[in-house]
Amino acid sequence: MAKYRKPGSGPRRPVNPAEQEDVFVAKTLEATQWAQRNRPILTLAVIVLVLGTGAFIYYGRYRNTLEVTAAGQLEQLQQRLETGDVAAVRADLNLYLERFASTSFADDARLTLGQVLATEGDRAGAAAILEPLAGDVGDPLGAQAAVLLAAVSEDMGDLEVAEGLYERLADRARLDFQRKEALVDLARLRRHRGDHAGALAAYDRLLDEIDEEDPDRARIEMWRSEAAERAR
Repeated sequence: MAKYRKPGSGPRRPVNPAEQEDVFVAKTLEATQWAQRNRPILTLAVIVLVLGTGAFIYYGRYRNTLEVTAAGQLEQLQQRLETGDVAAVRADLNLYLERFASTSFADDARLTLGQVLATEGDRAGAAAILEPLAGDVGDPLGAQAAVLLAAVSEDMGDLEVAEGLYERLADRARLDFQRKEALVDLARLRRHRGDHAGALAAYDRLLDEIDEEDPDRARIEMWRSEAAERAR
């Protein structure tokens, strides 16, 4: 009885080298003819590829140069602030933001401008600059902006805004000292508004979160006692 054989498992026919060569030549000729017929399209594709690659390289170099320039100029502006050249730096910071708004240093410049405006008494202008930055208090720069915006809001009489910022910092700030300072300010603001029970809650939370050896603990306990007395 003949054995069962799977399809395709029988003896293979020997390959003819001449036939292989003929197939190769035919495929090559076919590809050459196709390239000749589509030469304009192929030429355009090559040009687009070259231009695209060149543009990508150029843009990368441009962005690197822009970032380096932005870092250097911001450092110069901040150094000038330390010498007291506030009015001129304020104008230059506005120009800086027009030129370097797309760089990673733009938010640092906005924070610096907010500090300048607050120092000069332009609280509304400072608040307008700081509000977009203060949205993410989990970011160190956002936390700094929120602290400054809260102080500006207090000076403007917007105590509810300031209290909300302190609460957000106390809940979401990344660094321990930022949360601690936010709770201290929150309790102080609540006492100022006559909300002694709210101040007491803030002090209790603060005492739960800080170490027993914290050098400020005794002072916070004293404030807590005063708030508890007034909250009765």
